[in-house]
Amino acid sequence: MNQTWLKKIRVVVALVFLALTTLLFVDFERLGESYAPAVLYLQFVPSLLNFTQTLALAATGFIVVLVVTLLFGRVYCSTVCPLGTLQDVVIRLADKIRKPRKVKFKPQKPYSWLRYGVLALTVGLFLSGSVLALSLLDPFSNFGRIAGDLLRPLFVAAHNGYGQLLESFGIYGPFPLHWKAPPLATLIFPALFLLGLIGLSAFKGRMFCNTLCPVGALLGLISRFAIFKIQVPKDACTLCAQCSIHCKAGCIRLKTQEVDFSRCVACFNCINVCEAHGIGYARSRSVKSRPLSPPPLLQREPGVSRRAVLHAGATALVGWASLPGSNPLAAEPGRIAPLKTGPVAPPGAGDIARFNALCTACHLCVSACPQDVLQPALLEYGLSGLLQPHLDFATRYCSYECHRCGQICPTGALQPLDLAAKQIVQLGVARFIRERCIVHTDHTACGACDEYCPTKAVHMVPYRDGLTLPEVRQGLCVGCGACEYACPVRPDRAIVVEGLTVHRQARRPVAKPLERETLDAFPF
Repeated sequence: MNQTWLKKIRVVVALVFLALTTLLFVDFERLGESYAPAVLYLQFVPSLLNFTQTLALAATGFIVVLVVTLLFGRVYCSTVCPLGTLQDVVIRLADKIRKPRKVKFKPQKPYSWLRYGVLALTVGLFLSGSVLALSLLDPFSNFGRIAGDLLRPLFVAAHNGYGQLLESFGIYGPFPLHWKAPPLATLIFPALFLLGLIGLSAFKGRMFCNTLCPVGALLGLISRFAIFKIQVPKDACTLCAQCSIHCKAGCIRLKTQEVDFSRCVACFNCINVCEAHGIGYARSRSVKSRPLSPPPLLQREPGVSRRAVLHAGATALVGWASLPGSNPLAAEPGRIAPLKTGPVAPPGAGDIARFNALCTACHLCVSACPQDVLQPALLEYGLSGLLQPHLDFATRYCSYECHRCGQICPTGALQPLDLAAKQIVQLGVARFIRERCIVHTDHTACGACDEYCPTKAVHMVPYRDGLTLPEVRQGLCVGCGACEYACPVRPDRAIVVEGLTVHRQARRPVAKPLERETLDAFPF
């Protein structure tokens, strides 16, 4: 049977999803907001987490993925998953560089103890309240960090360089883009992950998907029972070995002509390279598939049991350290410290504990923030909140007229708020430290914090010698950080916003009515 058209369709669909998803993270014109719900709907982990909070029909994409997997196998991994398509791009480029006679891929061991162990660890930590393992291994979140933290600055450099080139010829170019780089330490993980993914993909194909990806492991379990599968008929096979050589999942055993459907990512490479056109994609009732393996926890490969024990112990230790509240660097609440006592979570988080338990640090909100005030956290939330976004007021402040982060969040960690509701959410409370203020220390007039405050929670009161000091009306403060950003005192600001563990509702500022002026009131 000749079904080479299957791969062509897969490649087109995969490239479309890759392009649209990438645009969500590098888009400065906000073009992606129009189609974001459609693209994010089928992303497995964000959809699953969102469904646990909302039970909404718009968050049922993961159910669609499960049903499609049960019908056709792991087509999610080969078409919808942007990280999977990125690996395919790397594999394609590596094929161009690789020597022509060099064998591309060989059948790989299933490493069932590793992939199912990672899946069990991820589920266990999630049920205990920590998404650390999920956020570090989720394919969508990892792609988001690669695109948002690493690819976006390259896009900015190319855009601004193009504009400068046009200006050198006297042509008015596009407006330059401004982008605030996240802390260097937060770029280490996505950079190392990308380098590891490139090396693994170039030499081992889709090995990440079949060893470390929890989504791949779960869909692999379901795809064992898929209705439509790859068929390798023995009567038509000429033992040319092309299917096994081009199998990027390493799941075809040529000697027995069997396919491990738990690792097959439905890339259809084997169909295209079969010289006899014997390999096809059809109902599985006529397929002599590989018998089911023993349960993953009981299965042991020779020589790996000791490593499995050590691996389980190490991951358990990491999991214990990742539980909320395990950060030894957390400051005591209520103490006037040199720095702030707690991080400021984005609007829509509601409760920081809930936010930490749902956010997978995909950085879509970080990319969508027009003020660049959302930045990846290091240990501000503790180890369990590694790379999750927080408001960094040293960078900018949260615009009073913006609520974009909650509208774009795919997991429900940030609940969507309309603009009116967002404007009275109290993310934190500003605290004025008089001993740092230049009005007190240098007897210099200043009122930057008052001028920037959108709710006038910060206002000036008489001090001495005609000078004024800021005073904070906590009921009006929304914790936007405009006062902290505007404060000229360095290195420690004289006014800082201390984040609330549970967001509250501030009083809506009352606009003072304009006084009616008479003719006599004009000075001319």
